Amino acid sequence: MFDKSTFFVTLLAMAPFSATAHMIMANPIPFGHPNNSPLEASGADYPCKAGPYSIVTMNEWKVGSTQKLSFTGTAVHGGGSCQISVTADKEPSKNSKFKVIYSIEGGCPANVPGNFPEGGPSYAGSFPFTVPPELPNGQMTMAWSWMNKIGNREFYMFCAPVTVSGGATDMTAFDALPDMAVANIANVPGAGTCTTKESNDYTFANPGKYKTSNSAGPFVDLCTGAKSEAPAPGGGGGALDGGNSLLGGTPAAGSPAAGSPAAPVSSAIPVSSGASACSAVPVVSAPVSDTTLRTIATVTAPTASLPSPPFPTNGTSAPAVPVPIGATPGNGTPCSIDGAVICSSDGTQFGICNFGKALMMSVAAGTKCVNGAIARRAEYSHRNMRTVL
Repeated sequence: MFDKSTFFVTLLAMAPFSATAHMIMANPIPFGHPNNSPLEASGADYPCKAGPYSIVTMNEWKVGSTQKLSFTGTAVHGGGSCQISVTADKEPSKNSKFKVIYSIEGGCPANVPGNFPEGGPSYAGSFPFTVPPELPNGQMTMAWSWMNKIGNREFYMFCAPVTVSGGATDMTAFDALPDMAVANIANVPGAGTCTTKESNDYTFANPGKYKTSNSAGPFVDLCTGAKSEAPAPGGGGGALDGGNSLLGGTPAAGSPAAGSPAAPVSSAIPVSSGASACSAVPVVSAPVSDTTLRTIATVTAPTASLPSPPFPTNGTSAPAVPVPIGATPGNGTPCSIDGAVICSSDGTQFGICNFGKALMMSVAAGTKCVNGAIARRAEYSHRNMRTVL
């Protein structure tokens, strides 16, 4: 059966990246064919890059269902904070009211030191969220807004059409939801103007009751820049299934948060004078092939977050490997070299050695972990045949 959602994501993945490979929202499926640039600092293309609001696929949202926020691109800008918001307007304007249904404070869209290599595979992490009962029935517009941690002070916003079912019959509960936070752009009615402080994750003045944290910070208030407390990881109050459905981002194949052999190390290569401001963001490099990156197993939604490692202090220091989100140092399979990839005896599981223990997880279907590396089974068999010959 033809899946328009998969087809759209495939097209985005096949499309050539711009010089900075900014992120684009892949799911929910956005309007039209969005470019990957942030909104103009003047606010001229607020909201949603000012359309056009042509519907590629209508995203069906049933209240209580679990939906997925996912992306394509490589320039994750070290993370930052983001929100999922909804307006009742089918074609939003500057005067539209966007109401927050889910806040992600830190680690959005990824919890890494800089950007992924521009020529590498697209980052495929995702965040599950539950459609809340405050939404009224009918067609609405959903928005993903993001304030990046590293790089130019920018505001990203991508919008998608959604049809809500099983929701409220009036606007009372919806109107009581918090307003979407706006920063780094001007001339947004009722939002004021503020600039975020670089190299921080951000807490929102009113994130709402549906929220999560995916980073250890440091955290500052979005607009004042004042130091703030790190939000508690995991889902906030008001979860529709006892708290589990509102947990934060699920590391995907090749995601550093998944604790894969693709664990990132910041690049020490200086940026040329002709590079764009965005490309000056540190690049996280992966010591494995693109094939391996695409075949690492997906990890389930985390219940806790641990900090990413600092950048190497010199070219000779051993690369630091992030602890898999959800792992607790000291638990797992004993190991001797921190940062090493540990394979199970049958090759069906792998883990990253951390504090003398490795949290083991299953490899992706069709792959095998052997001698500290993960590869497709066919490639592994072929290498063995050549060795025998």
